[in-house]
Amino acid sequence: MDAATSASAAAPRMRDISAAIDEAPWSPFQKGLLACFAAIFAVDGLANQSLGIALPALIADWNVPRTDFAPVTAANLAGVAVGSVLGGLLGDTIGRRKALIFAIFLFGLMTCASGLANDPTQLMAVRFMDGLGIGAAIPNGAALISEFTPARRRGRAIAIGMVFIPIGGILAGGLGASVLGLLGWRTMFVVAGSLPLLLGLAFLFILPESPNYLARAGKDDALNRLLRRCGITADGDEMFVAGDHGTRMATPLKALLGPDYRQQTLLIWGGFFTCLMASYTIFSWVPTLLHMLGFNLTMTSLGITTFHGGGVVGALFSGVLLDRKGFSHAHMVLAGCAAAIATLLALLLSQDVLAVAIVLPLILALGFCIAGLHNTLYTLAANTYPTSFRATGVGTASATGRLGAVLSSFTGVISLDLGGSAAFFGVVAVLLALCGVSGWTARRRSAPS
Repeated sequence: MDAATSASAAAPRMRDISAAIDEAPWSPFQKGLLACFAAIFAVDGLANQSLGIALPALIADWNVPRTDFAPVTAANLAGVAVGSVLGGLLGDTIGRRKALIFAIFLFGLMTCASGLANDPTQLMAVRFMDGLGIGAAIPNGAALISEFTPARRRGRAIAIGMVFIPIGGILAGGLGASVLGLLGWRTMFVVAGSLPLLLGLAFLFILPESPNYLARAGKDDALNRLLRRCGITADGDEMFVAGDHGTRMATPLKALLGPDYRQQTLLIWGGFFTCLMASYTIFSWVPTLLHMLGFNLTMTSLGITTFHGGGVVGALFSGVLLDRKGFSHAHMVLAGCAAAIATLLALLLSQDVLAVAIVLPLILALGFCIAGLHNTLYTLAANTYPTSFRATGVGTASATGRLGAVLSSFTGVISLDLGGSAAFFGVVAVLLALCGVSGWTARRRSAPS
């Protein structure tokens, strides 16, 4: 045997990690990880929605106009936007596990600290920091779900994970209904922040690191142990490597706007911007809108709980629809229905149709469609970008959406002041229609995967 043949025989065969996960069964360990990420999204949604639930009580307790809280909600959403970008970059750099656990502790502590605020200025500072943690958790959680799930189940897994964001909203609504009236908004914030802190402590011992990150970091022993827990073992002289092994990669932000991904990235950003602007207009101001229309505090909490209840079902339904009909069909059906329902609410409320039996079912249906629409966008982003900058891709898309959410703090209150409930839901309807067009166009221009 000559030297060249000997060297060739000694060299390990490279096996792509993502391909190995795609080809293997979806193991109980991987499904358990999905449950962990779902729990993270639930407390993320709880912490995020806690401000909207507390707003009517804060307005009454501090005796200030609701316009004073527009900067507070804007700061919270600005923090989420900044956190989404920083969290994605941090996850792609130091590891998604570390970035995710840090984010959980940050938003847990800051949600508790919200209960110590004594005026809108203090609350604005705390909620900005809270938003940093809330935003940083989402791209890392979504990227990890995508990375640990076989491609044939990925759309459904992301749907299951994302559905727990509105479940967190349901928990916030239930917490508001049970705690807000009895113990006050300060206690509500402390309870809402304690849950993620407990979860973060548990996940210090439970959550593994991203397999592709372990491969890039050269931690082969840890990688092999992790993959064995997923039911994947190396054959003979095989060596697991990341999908971009041996290639020179641009920095994540440059890759997003490079010639291969620029069009898709800008259109995905547009879809997130309009979808989250519509979503957070509702998250932040529907309790206040219902209070303006004469509903009591318990009913305002029930209204947003109903919205999130529809969102739970809608997010799960979107996963099934994505698997069976594909992205474009699922996305456009949900966007069209959401815009139509928002338009109907605008027309009915402008005619003073305030019956609970009419308003709440429509809010439920709107939550169903918007949550499903939101999930289609996350699925699109996670499937568009490769693992080397997937967290950054999802994070910047989410951050761009949060810019729309920041504007919702002002457009929501302005539309309420200028045109009441009709203008409020009219703005939501237009945004949802634009979201449908952006996402559909992004998918049509996507590079073949």
